[in-house]
Amino acid sequence: MSARFAKITLFAIAALLVIPAAANAQNANNGGNNGNNGNNGNNGNGFNNGTIFSGVVGGIKIDTRGVFTGEKAKLDRTALARIEEGLKATDSKIAEATPLRMVSLRGLEEAITQAKDEGKPLSSEIKYMAGLQRVEYVIALEDKSDIIIAGPGEGIRLDQDGVVVGEKSGNPVIHLEDFLVAMRSVENARTGQGVSVSIDPTEGGIQQLQNFYGQLKRSNTPFRPEMQPLVEKAMGDQTIRLTGVPADSRFSQVLVAADYKMKQLGMGLEAAPISNFPSFMEMAQKAKVRNMTAAPRFWMECNYEPVAKNADGSIWQIRGKGVRTLTEDSKFDSQGKRDGAKKPNRFAVKWAEMMTDRFDELSSAEPVFRELRNVMDLSVVAAIISREQLNQKVGLETPAILGLTNAAVVPTYTVPKVVPAQCSFVRIAQSWLVSASGGIQLDSWGIASNTEVLPNMDRIETATATQGGSWWWNAASN
Repeated sequence: MSARFAKITLFAIAALLVIPAAANAQNANNGGNNGNNGNNGNNGNGFNNGTIFSGVVGGIKIDTRGVFTGEKAKLDRTALARIEEGLKATDSKIAEATPLRMVSLRGLEEAITQAKDEGKPLSSEIKYMAGLQRVEYVIALEDKSDIIIAGPGEGIRLDQDGVVVGEKSGNPVIHLEDFLVAMRSVENARTGQGVSVSIDPTEGGIQQLQNFYGQLKRSNTPFRPEMQPLVEKAMGDQTIRLTGVPADSRFSQVLVAADYKMKQLGMGLEAAPISNFPSFMEMAQKAKVRNMTAAPRFWMECNYEPVAKNADGSIWQIRGKGVRTLTEDSKFDSQGKRDGAKKPNRFAVKWAEMMTDRFDELSSAEPVFRELRNVMDLSVVAAIISREQLNQKVGLETPAILGLTNAAVVPTYTVPKVVPAQCSFVRIAQSWLVSASGGIQLDSWGIASNTEVLPNMDRIETATATQGGSWWWNAASN
């Protein structure tokens, strides 16, 4: 091939999330819509009643046709004012930051049911899980017929982008609706494709892109940056496919938004929010790569240590960063079909390792990655509860949480359906390296079953003593 022509590499820059699940789920509707209706998160008992809204997800806009536009999404002043008004009524005790905040699922179930019975909207402390920043522990209390989830917590506020975050950390808080989706989708996550999202270039789009490149070669026409719109038009829209969790849920939007952000960073379509974080394209350019014949495919998956537990399996601790990035090379044949996986090139491996090593730093600067870890954590929690049959073990029924009643109808959002192709390119010697965005896949199972018994786990049980009869409380300082 003449050095004057672009190397059109079809990037399947993908995200693969291994979300654990479990058998024997006490779920309803198998991860379906669970009685949801409407769009844009404005439905459900008290989730969004004109006072409290969920805010934006990943700062990404999805239009009414389901097109994931990539435009910056911001709430208008009216919506922001409604969220702020709802947050004003939050229990002031939540403002106290703590490394260990306890949330009783029995108490949460009762609080949700009470709000429904009284015809009241869910309070902001319920909607945002008492300001939990992350779930680290699952504790089964047989003597109290209760299950406790616990982790760091703090006060909550609204940031400049309309995201509800921790008062001090500025990190996104845990959302009740994400927890409900995780609990209700456990069985789906265990079976079939599991919890998955894929953004796939169509076979027709790949063929059209190959034809476009063929025309350049036959006419001896060199690639020019001005051809970017033509490359994107040839590639066409890419299809978003979601399985395992409701496509119209906030949970799904977090998955899609996080993957989209990763592709933007990998392809160099968006500047990294942290320093010294080059795109894969920049790495290839710096290394003067000329013989790349396959497309690097990146994905994110769970990155946990074995789940720790005590000897009798009543206390569980989720450990590890939560997310890592991997890569492999793949090719497309003349029919636009993916032609198997290949050994990854070293520059793709280097970029994936950088993404993994600096994930905590990156997720602090880009909230959607922290939200991704949050929904992964919640999926692990749901898997532990279901796999170990903790509800049955302690004698706890949670029909509202599991969607067996209409006390907590999960809000619905516009379903993301397609992503317009985007192209980036870099000059390498006398050639151009051109990338077109590709696919995502999420897989599941394994984390909750990978456990080890550790000593001194029972000490955490001393923190489960309730304070003042609330459904949440801070563990006493030692």
